[in-house]
Amino acid sequence: MSCRKLSYTLALIKPDVYANAISHRAILNRIQQENFVVAKERVLKWSQTEAEEFYKEHRGKFFYQRLVEFMSSGEFHALVLAHPSEPAITKWRSMLGLTKCYKARETQPDSIRALYGLTDTRNACHGSDSNESFLSECGALFGDWTPPPPDDGVVEDSTPSMGR
Repeated sequence: MSCRKLSYTLALIKPDVYANAISHRAILNRIQQENFVVAKERVLKWSQTEAEEFYKEHRGKFFYQRLVEFMSSGEFHALVLAHPSEPAITKWRSMLGLTKCYKARETQPDSIRALYGLTDTRNACHGSDSNESFLSECGALFGDWTPPPPDDGVVEDSTPSMGR
């Protein structure tokens, strides 16, 4: 096994897609095809209070309550994705496509949200938008675990579990 520096992002496969085994598997396969390594993962179900805390930066926005209710409606799959050669945040968000699924279908028809998203809230997956967001979100979902710093950290390559 070789060691190399990796960049990281958080991916959430939202409840409606996680509940659909075919769509869930297709997204996991795509993650693997794009050379991401799963550094950490877990399946969880939030209470409304936990979802409110995770999305507190959106409190007061028109979509906040709808998002909180949706994300606490069922199990979802949280993954820390690592990429060996590209900035993980940029690559994952590019794979996701636009937040608004109908726009993604027009402009990025092969994106995850165009293929599996239904609405702006039920848009299949989440991706961190910055390293600061990633660290905060990762801490909220995985507790004390943090990836090695990008300037000197390495993780061993391994085959991700990529399954239920």
